[in-house]
Amino acid sequence: MSDVSLSVSEAAFETIYNRIVPTPSLPFSKTVSFAGLAFGVDGALHVAGAGDIDFEDGDSFWLDELKIGWDQLVLRLGFDIPAVTVGRFCILRVQLPWESGDDCKWEFPGGQLFGADMDIGPLTINLNAIIPYVVTEVSGRFSIGLVSEGDTLKLKVYKQSVDVDPISIQDTFGKLPALLQAALAAAAASFVAAHPPMFLVDAALGILGFPTVTELLLDVLDIGDDVQEWLTRRLNVDIGIQNILAGLIAKAILEKTMFDIPDPYGLLPSIDIDVADFGGFADPQPAVPQTTLDAPRANIVDPDARFDADTLHIRFDLGL
Repeated sequence: MSDVSLSVSEAAFETIYNRIVPTPSLPFSKTVSFAGLAFGVDGALHVAGAGDIDFEDGDSFWLDELKIGWDQLVLRLGFDIPAVTVGRFCILRVQLPWESGDDCKWEFPGGQLFGADMDIGPLTINLNAIIPYVVTEVSGRFSIGLVSEGDTLKLKVYKQSVDVDPISIQDTFGKLPALLQAALAAAAASFVAAHPPMFLVDAALGILGFPTVTELLLDVLDIGDDVQEWLTRRLNVDIGIQNILAGLIAKAILEKTMFDIPDPYGLLPSIDIDVADFGGFADPQPAVPQTTLDAPRANIVDPDARFDADTLHIRFDLGL
């Protein structure tokens, strides 16, 4: 039997862990390119706390949920549209009675559209307004261990595995479509401002089957009928946000110290005594009427920490 045995309940352990697990903001950024589209994300999140903890036999426990708070979510879009050559065509055709021959009064001279390396963008879309609708579920398995550092014995928690489910986006009540539509309309307007008058560009796009620049950008994005589903697919499949978040969180909570045990371990508290009440002081005698007797201490030997049902047991011997 060990000289000293300390017990910590599952509820108390969970309370302590919730004090140490929160992290600062963890930023990340990634960009992928495919089919004429550069799709990027700048984000940041933090671990706000922990959910239910279930002790397992031995030195491990299961954390049912890490509470995640999003601090930033920004999309970056760039459009590299294949160059299209549009031939000459008549914009305004009028045949006056006294004229003969060509009746075209206003002709589009033709030319090339979308010839730059990055035709439109990069444009940023701040999605912080939909952060409350982003669902991020994280769980994991952790282990404990006792480590001697200096004059303390530390109970530490180590990450074994972190599981991040694919993120989901709940109904944003129209916020996400509005943000995306506004950003694309602004990008289209910026593009048109740097090119021929808008109605000429729209006329040229009409030949290609797109009524406006905005419609062309929406076609490149391939959003479909559900914007939430589109963004979720882009983040989970194209960006691989699960792996990014798993790496960030695992690194941030790789090792946490739950609490410290003094080593040497105090057997009794220090006490103040009146010198006159006690004799036998070695020379020199105490110069004051009161003195302090230091607490008796003993080195910790053979420490061990184990879970048993719903209790953490810490046991060790004393080197007396």
